[in-house]
Amino acid sequence: MMKVKRATKKLVIVADDFGLAKEINEGILRACREGFVTEFSLMLKSPSTQHAVDIIKKCKLRDVGIHLLLVGFDDIKRMFRRSDYVELFKNKNYQEIQKLAELELRLFEKLIGKKPTHIIPQYGIHGNLKLLDFLLGYAKKYDIPMRLPRTTLGEKFGENYAAEIMLRRSGVRTTKYLFGHVLGSNLLRIEREFIDELARVKGGESAEVLTHPGYFDEEVLKLTSLNYERARDLAMCLDKKFEEKILNLGYHLVSFSQI
Repeated sequence: MMKVKRATKKLVIVADDFGLAKEINEGILRACREGFVTEFSLMLKSPSTQHAVDIIKKCKLRDVGIHLLLVGFDDIKRMFRRSDYVELFKNKNYQEIQKLAELELRLFEKLIGKKPTHIIPQYGIHGNLKLLDFLLGYAKKYDIPMRLPRTTLGEKFGENYAAEIMLRRSGVRTTKYLFGHVLGSNLLRIEREFIDELARVKGGESAEVLTHPGYFDEEVLKLTSLNYERARDLAMCLDKKFEEKILNLGYHLVSFSQI
């Protein structure tokens, strides 16, 4: 039986990209069942969205958030890239962006039968005020937590101070910190860096760890540039020794509803 310190900090561990591919879905399901992932975010209008929805209903999974895309695979038959989002926000006004978000949230409710437990926009696109304004109103109305608006830039996150201040002042729940290592093949190095980051969080504070667990095959290779990183994250989320190190830092693993 593992001995851990008394929990004084809260940690949400999220698996992104549920719905992108069957192999990714199966990996995330395993990370939730056998590992320490506490929530996952569903991609709509993606190649395996229906497969993911079937898993959610069959396994009666509860902590399901939305991985907001605005433009899904089914819309253009490929994944929307960062450069595509730059053009999207440049060419569409507030009302058009908000309409895309509203339609996607309605589709989530139709498929899952309830509102999302959290909102996680792709690539941190809610750093753009055309989207953030609408999402803050929606999240506040229904008391839905939201991920910090950080942009993924290689192995590091780019901070968006203006958007983050707006989120915190809105009263919408979010974590104090967001940690993620998207790239990198060395599992032990990634785990050490996570532990170093988590050790800096003070008692009474909360953090989110972003992960991309999953299996991959030829089909996944066609869909996403993240491949071996998914196998790395799956191994990390199943690593009981890593979980014990996290708990020994004084963390209580929670869902977004508990922050």
